[in-house]
Amino acid sequence: MVRSMDSRFTRLWTASTISNLGDGVVFAAFPLIVASLTRDPIAVSVLAFSLRLPWLLFALPSGVIVDRNDRRRLMISADLVRATALGILAIALATGEPSLFVLYAVGFGVGMAETIFDSAAEAFLPAIVDGETLNKANGRLVSARWVANSFIGPPLGALLFVAAVSLPVAVDAVTFLVAAVLIATIGGTFSAEGAPTAGTMREDISEGVRWLWNHRLLRTTALMAGGYNLVVSGMVAILVLFAQDEVGLSDVGFGIVLAALGVGGLLGGLIADRIEKRVGTANALILTVMTAATAATTMGFTSSALVMGASIFFFGIATTLWNVVAISLRQALTPDELRGRAAAAGKMIAYGAEPIGALIGGLVAAWIGLRAPILVAGAGLALMALFVLPLINERTIEAARTAAASSD
Repeated sequence: MVRSMDSRFTRLWTASTISNLGDGVVFAAFPLIVASLTRDPIAVSVLAFSLRLPWLLFALPSGVIVDRNDRRRLMISADLVRATALGILAIALATGEPSLFVLYAVGFGVGMAETIFDSAAEAFLPAIVDGETLNKANGRLVSARWVANSFIGPPLGALLFVAAVSLPVAVDAVTFLVAAVLIATIGGTFSAEGAPTAGTMREDISEGVRWLWNHRLLRTTALMAGGYNLVVSGMVAILVLFAQDEVGLSDVGFGIVLAALGVGGLLGGLIADRIEKRVGTANALILTVMTAATAATTMGFTSSALVMGASIFFFGIATTLWNVVAISLRQALTPDELRGRAAAAGKMIAYGAEPIGALIGGLVAAWIGLRAPILVAGAGLALMALFVLPLINERTIEAARTAAASSD
């Protein structure tokens, strides 16, 4: 194992940053494309549903695939699939006005590839980064992702959308292609030690799910991530309509306000390691949820673009801090031969909640109003933080780390 972050990590970081820049471009452009075709909140929320549905349907099999195969090759293949799907959509947008169904189908295909890539990437990182620098490596990856995905990408995506509807999608396709080439330059093989070979897919899935579910601490953090994403995705699904109809932002203004998410995300990633060391892992996790609850509630009551931007800024800090602390904890506590399946099971709970939340958010917005999903998110996050206080504390986390170290 590499004892520090070497050139292989640099190439992984660069590939991740480039592909996330493309994701940030379509993060703003995709909802703008759908909103240009329909003002129906439910139709808009279905796009978020199609992107996240694969995590509900395919996350567990993807974990088995990751633990049985070379993780680097899987990441390359997933990026090539995403580049192809988005390239096809870019051509369709340039040559005509595709139906909403085409957008949903491409979103689903990109989401399918993402289940493979994200699970493989989480299992891949500990193979090139020492456990002592895992938090720092995750912090750098997450910070770069937020800067590219949420700070630079959204304003660029909005500007490209104004110039030509197909441009942001084409840019995202190219970024995935470049990322695949960069990952291909990382030498070595990266199959799991003790990888499953004899069991059936069902047996291997059961082993991974059972391991995660029987681990009380990781089960709790996975359920927290699912609850977090359930309510937040309902808010995010209608955010473009809220920004335009309640706050009065233009297309470009929406992209600029989303950039505050990236600024907050950058800051959260940079300070995550220090905050965790200062307040402890358990307190850091609770702090992130309470910060997000406050930010969502504040945004739900405002009609000011400045206040909306500030709320999104603090939301970015909270979400990045959660990702760094929770993912590093799971990587540190999970045996290598189970990392793909444990990551996939955790992500299925976390990301699988998103399509459900997106549809609920669209329905609530249609029935009650565009502010309702945002206020529901704030209340839901606050209740979740209070509920898990007895379950997550420094004593249980230290006991889990000691148990993991003794089993190595």
